[in-house]
Amino acid sequence: MASPGTPAVISYGHLLTGAVGEFLQAESMPGPEIARAVAELVVNLSRYREERVPLSPVVFITDDRSHLLTRIGGREIVPIGTGPQDPATIRKALKLCAPLASAEWFIFVEQVAETFHFGLFRGDDFVLSPTPIEVLRSIVNPSVHMVAVAQLAESVLELRGSQGNSRYVYLSGARTEMPPPLVLEKLVSAATQDVLPPSREDVRTIFRHAFLEMLHMSHGALVAVLPPTGQSGSHFVDGLLLDIPIDVADLIRHYHEVPNEDARAAVQAVAHLLQGMLAADGITVLRSDGRIAGYNAFVHHLPGPTLENSNHQIGGARQRTFAALSARVGQTLVAAFFYSQDGYADCRWVGDSAKP
Repeated sequence: MASPGTPAVISYGHLLTGAVGEFLQAESMPGPEIARAVAELVVNLSRYREERVPLSPVVFITDDRSHLLTRIGGREIVPIGTGPQDPATIRKALKLCAPLASAEWFIFVEQVAETFHFGLFRGDDFVLSPTPIEVLRSIVNPSVHMVAVAQLAESVLELRGSQGNSRYVYLSGARTEMPPPLVLEKLVSAATQDVLPPSREDVRTIFRHAFLEMLHMSHGALVAVLPPTGQSGSHFVDGLLLDIPIDVADLIRHYHEVPNEDARAAVQAVAHLLQGMLAADGITVLRSDGRIAGYNAFVHHLPGPTLENSNHQIGGARQRTFAALSARVGQTLVAAFFYSQDGYADCRWVGDSAKP
């Protein structure tokens, strides 16, 4: 016991390592060394930077790199280095690989005896193709030993395993009852509820990719979803609202009918355009039929209902705007979405009232 006047030491490191160890045990990848290494990876990825530039690589740990190609749709593998199975090797792997792991490139760490081999592998960066971690989320295979660590937002991470286990790790003070990816699924549903099959799932894929990228923005975001025939001009006092909303479903239909490079490029480009809009100040405006209606929009904060059922304090300008938008959901809006700087996300959707 510490003597009077001597500060006690409080560390979350052993708690995190223990929780990671339990997750790896469930994934049939037990061992104190790998648990310490993955815990180190979680801490480092939570707010990783190189030259003060934030980076968010996805890292896969496996005991057989061939699974990267055969199980999750990877392409060529680029070995980078090796080291002992310890946290120092994890830090080295990130230092050497993270600046290269963007768009279609991902980091791998392979267990070989007492050694870590690390490097990069390539996925398909076409927006309609599932990413390696999306493939991993769909796998439940006891014969495959693979886990991924992905930063969803600053200080919010996902642990995902090939045997069906998953964890969300919060290293911040953000509320944790509804992880941001689950909130995003509400927004995806709202923005595509009036898209007709068979285009609906592809439109959802594009929106889901863009919204996940939105979580990496440090300044937060706001999204409003109009009904298909909504007149956006009455909602917003300022902003760039498109005279002809961009029909994402139509671009996808054209690609499937004429799958040439121009059609593919058009689909890819609209996904990047949406990501840029989400990164701008103000509100990104969508329609529930899968159309992009505008961005950089603003609303009057008129007196009206507040978010009485929310435990999240409504204080800043973005939070007050979300409150104003939420009051219109079910009347003139289909949904309103809010993402804060501290990693908290919320979405109000007319579809909520239809649930039992």
